Amino acid sequence: MVPDANIGEYLRAGGVYRDIEGDSPFEVFKSLSEKVNLPSEILPVNLYEGLCAREVVLSTAVGNGIAIPHSQQPLLKNPKDQRIFICYLKNPIDMNAMDNKKVQTLIIPLSSSVQSHLQIISLLAQLLSKSDFKKALELKLGLNEIYPLIRRI
Repeated sequence: MVPDANIGEYLRAGGVYRDIEGDSPFEVFKSLSEKVNLPSEILPVNLYEGLCAREVVLSTAVGNGIAIPHSQQPLLKNPKDQRIFICYLKNPIDMNAMDNKKVQTLIIPLSSSVQSHLQIISLLAQLLSKSDFKKALELKLGLNEIYPLIRRI
């Protein structure tokens, strides 16, 4: 049994990052993997390779300028290390979104199991269906402004 995912706490553990540079998904993944707060068990190259491998299979762009890049396999061993990063890009990039909008915001979940990953993705989908959360991402708001919106799901 997987305990309920706590998106707010995962975001607090991961954080919000601004001005991530890169002109392609792979350049952006390289840049962010060197900036984000990773648990000690993961090297930046592990995150980079996991994100790139998944993106090659199919775009993780979900529309409205948002993508949810993630590894195909859990990168963490300890559920207590699970986290979510919100990364605002310095310049929007083309990630082959179905709505043809360039991506300006990445939401990156790190999970410890397939079950946890699916639960996190489901909760993120619920959040992305809410106009106030999408607006917060569009405005590139920080953790203190986004956290109360997450607590409502």
